[in-house]
Amino acid sequence: MKKQLKAAKKVASLKKALKAAPPAKKAAIKAKLVKAKAALKKATKAVKKITKKLNSPPPGVKPIKVRIASIKAKIAAATNPKIKAALKKQLKAAKKVAALKKALKAAPVAQKAAIKAKLVKAKAKLAKATYKVQKVKAKISAKQYPKAAKLAKKVAALKKALSSAYSPAKKAAIKAKLVAAKAALKKVANAAVSKASENNKPAYVVPGPTYLPPALRPKSTLTVKQTDAIRKRCNEVFGTHFAQIEDVDDACE
Repeated sequence: MKKQLKAAKKVASLKKALKAAPPAKKAAIKAKLVKAKAALKKATKAVKKITKKLNSPPPGVKPIKVRIASIKAKIAAATNPKIKAALKKQLKAAKKVAALKKALKAAPVAQKAAIKAKLVKAKAKLAKATYKVQKVKAKISAKQYPKAAKLAKKVAALKKALSSAYSPAKKAAIKAKLVAAKAALKKVANAAVSKASENNKPAYVVPGPTYLPPALRPKSTLTVKQTDAIRKRCNEVFGTHFAQIEDVDDACE
């Protein structure tokens, strides 16, 4: 904004100079004015771009209106009463955030600070409610597929232990355990996937190699960054476990 102000002052100064200048100097001042106007236009464009970026939500974060619509759709589709109750609390928190954002735009300058403080608290409550929904879903999933969930936890714990291990001997021992745990998880997950497929349940809800978090499941809206990450991971999985598939890119799409 400082660059924009500097460019605007330059334009105003040249306009003033042009009016007072003798005819012999007007052409030179006009040429400078054209350049100054171009610089001002460029600075204004840069300010608009930065302002838009600052006001837009971070990548992967949906606007509050979209989130509210998404939560409502999930409530309508939910069959488990515990999930439904958690989603209703999340919806209430999301509506509170939306109301405060609307109030902040219309509020006078004197009231903005107080509303912003309320908005910070409301956003924290929404984050907590969102985490609660995920926790409830994970708990239900773990009850449905206890063996897979238990092994998934074991794999996660071994990965954590491996990252903090310093002794080469200890690392080798943990790696051996991790390989065995991954193989066991794969076996249990494959059995669960087969069972789920028989019951017309999608494989991505089963904990294990095929599991996808709710945000990444079919019919979900993804950012470019998320899509690229999924495509990359998909290629890795197909390359490791499904080498017989010829067109991996097509399969991933």
